[in-house]
Amino acid sequence: MRYVVGIDISKVSFDVAIVDEAGKLHARSKQTMDRQGFDAFLETLKPYQSGTLHIVMESTGIYHLPLLHYLVERGLVCHVVNPVRIKHHIQSSTLRKSKTDTKDAEAIAHFGRLHASTLPVVHATHLASLRPLLREREALTQEIASLKTDIKGLVDRLFPELSKNTNVFTRSILYLLLQAPSRKRIRNLKEKKIARILQEASGNKATLSAKEILGWAKGSIGINDTGLETVLQSKIWRLLHTMRECEAIEAAIEEALRDSDLHEDIDTLTSIPGIGKTTATHFVGEIGDIRRFALVKQLCAYIGFDPAIRQSSSSILSRGLITKRGNRSLRRTLWQMALGVIRHTDKFKAYYEKKRSEGKAFKQAVVAVANKLLRTLFTLLKNKTPFNHSLVSGSGTA
Repeated sequence: MRYVVGIDISKVSFDVAIVDEAGKLHARSKQTMDRQGFDAFLETLKPYQSGTLHIVMESTGIYHLPLLHYLVERGLVCHVVNPVRIKHHIQSSTLRKSKTDTKDAEAIAHFGRLHASTLPVVHATHLASLRPLLREREALTQEIASLKTDIKGLVDRLFPELSKNTNVFTRSILYLLLQAPSRKRIRNLKEKKIARILQEASGNKATLSAKEILGWAKGSIGINDTGLETVLQSKIWRLLHTMRECEAIEAAIEEALRDSDLHEDIDTLTSIPGIGKTTATHFVGEIGDIRRFALVKQLCAYIGFDPAIRQSSSSILSRGLITKRGNRSLRRTLWQMALGVIRHTDKFKAYYEKKRSEGKAFKQAVVAVANKLLRTLFTLLKNKTPFNHSLVSGSGTA
């Protein structure tokens, strides 16, 4: 006998419903989101563990994670489902507007009864510490990019000749701007002082001449604004701090990878020209074991790159749109991978150009490449084989 446990989770408690494969309700309960509640829930499962037991819960962002860890560590079969799928299941099975946690738990259980055999199983390896590190690196990288954009805009106003003639994000220039954040402040420095700042920051002889910088400052059209100078200094300090934090996270990721079995999958993905170690690590770290997904369309739905279908009567429209209901971090990574292979892999580049010649907009063409690439990634990871150009056909299949 197969039993399915549906769990509806909130911040402080979770509701449970247990049904059998015929849809008969066997038990209901409500537990607190703490160790006492977890242990009590485990006791309620003992009568059903003689059969095949599936536990299904919605992804709630963070609230479901403690219970999920607790159950997976004890060897129970758990599935985490996108809330949108549960919502659609409820809408398709009843016209009633009433909604309670107890009814939601039953709905999740019945959804699991119908789909348990095709739902990905969460394994202990999926709960490793790599994923939060990867997401923190992504957040820090985005923050660094945003700070650089702001800093470049401020320098363009305060000392435009500096950003025009050199890279303002070198260590020496950033430290110079910390001490003299405008053409006016730099113009007031002695040439020897500028040279010393540049040399101390770079650790060796500066490649940029202090005389050149002073000359640019004397002829600059930059504005005088002490408020902008203060903001520029603040953002440079934040950039330097964020970059140090990102380096620490990178070191932690390398440490986590040394203790994992993901190296083979990362090497498989980096065998594709245009996919680097950073994006490959992020993709594999988010996905975990590819065996979670029986079909590529399940992986596609997990990421949110499946087509958004609108149907009215006999008309079915997709217009090249994607659902965007899934792992947002993975969508960004897959997009970056698609841009990389368009630049560096001839067959993906040809496929992109074919889509553009058919009238597809830039984003639509990149999404088409991303879907083709995803099928290729799925095949490579399933078979544990490196990339071969023959895997990318012109027909759109892989």
